[in-house]
Amino acid sequence: MSETANIIDATLIAQGVGALILAILLGSFYRHYGKSYLRQWAWSWWMLALFTIAGAAVGGPEGGAISIALAVVRSAAGYLAVGFLSLGCWEIATRRPARLSFTRRLLVSLALFGVASWLGAWLAAGSPVVVRTVGEGLRFLVAGAAFIAMAAYVLTKRERDRGLGFTLVGIALLTYGLQQLHHFALSMTGPGLDGAVGYAYWLGYVDFLLQALLGLGMVTCLLEDERQAAILASNEIEHLAYHDALTGLPNRPLFIDRLIVAIAHATRHRQKLAVFFMDVDGFKDINDTLGHSLGDSLLKAIAERVRRCVRAEDTVSRFGGDEFTLLVQPIDRIEDAARIAQKLLTAVKQPFVIGEHELFVSVSIGISLFPADGADAETLVKNADTAMYRAKEHGRDNYQIYAPAMNARALERLSLENHLRRALDNGELDIYYQPLIDLGSRSVYGAEALLRWRHPEQGILSPYHFIGTLESSGLILPVGDWILHQACRQVRTWSETHGVDLAISINLSARQFQQPDLVDRVRAALEQSGLAPGRVELEITENNAMQNAEHSIRILRELKSLGVQIAVDDFGTGYSSLNYLKRFPIDTLKLDQSFVRDVTEDPGDAAIATAVISMARELKLTVVAEGVETEEQLAFFSSRGCSRLQGFLFSRPLPAAEFGEFLRLGAGLAVLGGIAEPKAP
Repeated sequence: MSETANIIDATLIAQGVGALILAILLGSFYRHYGKSYLRQWAWSWWMLALFTIAGAAVGGPEGGAISIALAVVRSAAGYLAVGFLSLGCWEIATRRPARLSFTRRLLVSLALFGVASWLGAWLAAGSPVVVRTVGEGLRFLVAGAAFIAMAAYVLTKRERDRGLGFTLVGIALLTYGLQQLHHFALSMTGPGLDGAVGYAYWLGYVDFLLQALLGLGMVTCLLEDERQAAILASNEIEHLAYHDALTGLPNRPLFIDRLIVAIAHATRHRQKLAVFFMDVDGFKDINDTLGHSLGDSLLKAIAERVRRCVRAEDTVSRFGGDEFTLLVQPIDRIEDAARIAQKLLTAVKQPFVIGEHELFVSVSIGISLFPADGADAETLVKNADTAMYRAKEHGRDNYQIYAPAMNARALERLSLENHLRRALDNGELDIYYQPLIDLGSRSVYGAEALLRWRHPEQGILSPYHFIGTLESSGLILPVGDWILHQACRQVRTWSETHGVDLAISINLSARQFQQPDLVDRVRAALEQSGLAPGRVELEITENNAMQNAEHSIRILRELKSLGVQIAVDDFGTGYSSLNYLKRFPIDTLKLDQSFVRDVTEDPGDAAIATAVISMARELKLTVVAEGVETEEQLAFFSSRGCSRLQGFLFSRPLPAAEFGEFLRLGAGLAVLGGIAEPKAP
């Protein structure tokens, strides 16, 4: 064996030992950190160690079986080293592991290619020189091209966060790739370097140094990758702490922080800013009927629309639940705030298509201005919230700009809610009953149960004064249950006392109608009172029925299966689709008193009332005219064939004791004496 061959074998063994050390080191790092690229790199060094040691063992091949086997193993290991190294570089550059199926296909292909390339050259030529030239040269060419490509990928892919480790790996791969191409060029020159002992020595030394540089770069990459992962995790934790997980918007703490900074800036520059407080109208009903998943999707869609309505420098936050806040700075005039609020209202009112549902929602908006409405963040947000509640009280789907008088109203609302929480337990709530009159039989056929509050200081209060607070606080649910049970028991008592079969009409609030166990609650009230289901009429408003028509149809059918009657209250004031009205399993339409009041003077109201009665007749529904107060109104509805009436002309709502006396004496029915029976439908 020549002196050059001895030198080459020595350097190959040195490279193999170095590769083994790096393979063991990276393997231990992989077991500790669990990074998949470390496993790929460890295997690449194992393959390189096998490649170099097999090369030293082959020596100058004379074609023996052992020499051929070692040469085949060396060729396959050389290609696998390139494959594992490439996979590791790709994984650390992209921060994700390669797919297992792709990894297997790549490595098997490279191993087979390595074996085939060497065997093919050996079978074709049979000359060790030709085999070395073709087999070794092809591997040098592939490795050189792969290393240069990997260097470019690592250096460009991690350009932003490239530190010393990635730079070392990139430079080492680039230089190592050029070195492999240099080996390729040498393999093409012929017999080799037998006469160039010094050059062979330095060439092996350069290979060893480049491998050491690559190994050092890999270890440094690991340290930098861990540091960057810690930074990313810290940033993610900070983002989660200050942003809403559902919408990605800033959350309450971040909004308050930005508002504090904005106030300081506005104070220095004598500027104004505006705080908007938005609440989605009726969101709880959507959540209860369609589920929280759809509700979450709706909130994300609303957040996106709101974000599109404002500038990038404005802050939109999800304050909590279905509440959003908006900070606009600077703002010159109060009219600018009003214009933004109107833009938000218009954007949100456009229909949302989520899954198979088309949803129509609105928001109520309150606005406070700095410095007029507060000098600190807490006050500005509180006053915007107060203005938002004022918008709710004005019918929702509108905005209100804060005024100092609203605080008094907010305190009054809070006090009212606290008193209401005690009213039911203290026995201050009462039910009044207004008679329902049948023209045909000229008798009382039933009563509508109406809530009253015997306030210890303000006297008898109608629901107008407190129903909104009952709804917003959720107290309407226990109060509604109490009304249902109490009214059913009372009607059963009257029926036994006076020997009449009275019907009782009970209003269901929007919150009650959305209760998942509403049917069970109604069933329980019927069973406990012993009242026949057919004598109970449950009233829902037209708007509540249409809010989610398909859900309403399902609930109404379940209620009808109990045997109760269903009425649509305030008919004519909402937005009913006649197609849905036909599908609703209802028995009665209650014509709203706004059409009854001027029915004898306003041709439009008369036409609407006549049309409703005619339509109901065709649909085989009963019509009840609410708010009849004059004999002229009575005569009008009698002439139109409307046989069911209700109003002050017959009786105001009465406490239970007085209603019983009304039944006994037949009071209030004398007005029917001169009225002809309604014409037959």
